[in-house]
Amino acid sequence: MLEFYKRTILVVSILFLLSGFIVFEFFYQSKRQTLLLPAEQSDIPWRAVISSDRDDGGRSTYSVKESSYNIDYDFWLHDGLQYPYVSFATRFTQLGVSAPVDNHVDLSSYTNVKFKIKCNAANILMFTVYAFDEQVSKFDDLLTYRIPSVYFACDRTWTEVQIDLHNLETPEWWLRKHANLASRIYSLKQTASFTFGNSVQSPLLTDSNVAIDNLVLESQSWAKVALGVFLLLITWGVFIFWVFKHYAKALTADVQSRLQKDIPLIAYQQLSIESHKDKERAALLKYMVTEYHNPHLDLETVSQHVAINKSKVNEILKEEIGLTFNTYLNKLRLTEAARLLTENNDMNIAEVAFSVGYNNASYFNRLFKNEYGCAPKAFKSLKLNQDSADH
Repeated sequence: MLEFYKRTILVVSILFLLSGFIVFEFFYQSKRQTLLLPAEQSDIPWRAVISSDRDDGGRSTYSVKESSYNIDYDFWLHDGLQYPYVSFATRFTQLGVSAPVDNHVDLSSYTNVKFKIKCNAANILMFTVYAFDEQVSKFDDLLTYRIPSVYFACDRTWTEVQIDLHNLETPEWWLRKHANLASRIYSLKQTASFTFGNSVQSPLLTDSNVAIDNLVLESQSWAKVALGVFLLLITWGVFIFWVFKHYAKALTADVQSRLQKDIPLIAYQQLSIESHKDKERAALLKYMVTEYHNPHLDLETVSQHVAINKSKVNEILKEEIGLTFNTYLNKLRLTEAARLLTENNDMNIAEVAFSVGYNNASYFNRLFKNEYGCAPKAFKSLKLNQDSADH
C-alpha cells in the first residue's frame, strides 16, 4: 500500500500543477480587456463630449485639462437649478474617417468597465450608459435612449472602480416617461456612449476635479470557461477512476501479502505439533488451533483444559509466536475469516464471523478492518472484482 500512496501523491501533485495551468489558461486568460485610454490608442474610437446645465439655463461651469493619457476635468456646480449637472461622455465614433462621425458599438459581450478615479473634493458620481432601445429610441435623439446607471464614490486618493455593465438600473423618471416601471431589461448591442456625471449628492458651489485613468472594458469568453470546466472534470474524473481501480488492486495485494505472512506464522491448517518436545506447549497450540472457532473460548477455558495456569499460557505464546493469548486468538480467527471470504463466495459476512468464533458481527468488522485495512465486505468485493478481471 505504501507504494500506492507514493504514486497517488505524485499523481495528485502533477494534477494540481495541470489544474493550475488549466485555471490560468481557460479562466484567467478568458478575460479580455479593451483599452479606452489613451483616447488616441483606444481599441474602440471615441470622442470626448462634455456638457452642463447651461443648455437648460443653469450656470454650472467646467473646463477640460489637456491630456493624452487620461480624462481630467474641473467643474463647478451652481445651485440655480433643481438638478444642476456637468457630465463627461465618451461618444463612440466610426473608425477610419477624417471627421468624427457618431457610431453605435456592441458592448453586449463585455461584462465590466474598470477604471481608476480620483476626485477633489470627495464626491458621489454617476456612471451612465446610453443604449438604443428599439421600442423607444430615435437615432437622432439621445434623450430617447435608455440610460441605465449606477452610483459610486470617489475621493482624493486613486481608487479602482469596477462596474457590472449588465447590472445597471434605469432611472424611474425615464421609465415613467418612456416605458413602464416594470421595464428593467436593457440591451447594449447598440451603445452610443457612456458618461461620468455628478449626482444629487455632489457638492454645490465647490471647485471640483475628476481624474480618470486606466479605463478598460472587460469581456469573458464563456466558451473558454466551459472548456476549462470540462477539462478539469475530465482530468479529475480520470484520476478518481484510476484511484479506485489501483486502490482495489493495491489493497487486495496487501491483504494477500498479509495472509501469506500470517499463515506460515500461525500454521493454523497444518500445525506440526510433533516438532514440539514440550508436551504442554504442543497441547496448548493444538487446542487453540482446533478450538479457535468456539465463541466461548477464553484464557480461563484454555488454562483449565490444558492444565496450564493463565500466566504461563501467555508466556508460552510469547515465546513460540511472539503474541499474547488474545492477539493470537484473534489472529487465528481473522486469518481463517480472510480465507473463507476469499474461497467461499456463498457465505455472507455474518456467517463468516460466526464460523470463526465471533457472535458480534460489528466487533468482527472492527477487528478485521484493524487487521487488514478494509472491512470484510470491501475485502470480499475486491476479491470478486479481481477474480472477474482475471477471467
